[in-house]
Amino acid sequence: MVWENWAQVKEASFTLSPLPFILSTIIFALSYFIQIWAWYLITVKLGIAISFSETLENWFYSQLGKYLPGKVWLLLGRFYLYESKGKPKKEISMALYFEMGTMILAGSLIFLVALLFFKEARPFYFVKHLWWVIFLFIFVFISLHPRFLQRIFNWVLIRFQKEPIHLSISYSDILWILSICILSWAVGGVGFYLFIESIFPVSSKYILFLTGALAISSTMGMIALFAPSGLGVREGALVYLLSSMMPGAVAVVISIVTRVWMTLIDIGLIGMIYLLSQFRKAKVKKNQHV
Repeated sequence: MVWENWAQVKEASFTLSPLPFILSTIIFALSYFIQIWAWYLITVKLGIAISFSETLENWFYSQLGKYLPGKVWLLLGRFYLYESKGKPKKEISMALYFEMGTMILAGSLIFLVALLFFKEARPFYFVKHLWWVIFLFIFVFISLHPRFLQRIFNWVLIRFQKEPIHLSISYSDILWILSICILSWAVGGVGFYLFIESIFPVSSKYILFLTGALAISSTMGMIALFAPSGLGVREGALVYLLSSMMPGAVAVVISIVTRVWMTLIDIGLIGMIYLLSQFRKAKVKKNQHV
């Protein structure tokens, strides 16, 4: 698409504004820590929490697994790290389920709200079948209730001849965690808007839509098990949505540059957490010698 529409790319007002770029990177990085806050609360409510500094390390290190084919490596990485701390397998599995489920639901909610306010990107059948969407989300909200989840988990455990469990998390806790996940997507969306604004002029009226586009494209990448870190899936969805507000070839360029930007933030944060952990361990060792 870029090759066939190279004239559009050449004529596009691409630039690089340092201040919005730096600000976008900081704000987007902040969304990771909000997501970690949600994960930490889940582990606290399920009784498998470790110290917050260890939670930071384990969460970021497990993110390396998403760059391998299949999302199982990210989950297995987190599972192994918590199991090595002596945490029960069942509770770890439930915590991972909660995190994945609340992040996907939060991202989808933001996208639907964005579509309601941005009709240019709304599919023609969206309004006609809106009641199906509402019904689906009501069902998902009901399925998040601890009693419902406990019955599902115990049904599976009994089939595998395992002991049933009792969920210690309340429905209000789950909704609070869902709210934090929505906040994480919202902050990430603001960072995403500022990033695009730093390389291509975009009106501030598109902040909500861009937040929804980022949320749903990332969610689709999360669900696509065959794609490492949602590679290709996220870009395809993002191009489709961005094309409603800019030339298609420009949308392709932005989606690719966004991938590079987000990957560098991943690597930068993981490297930063690693260096901080090494510094902390060295400091502890030095105090022990003293």
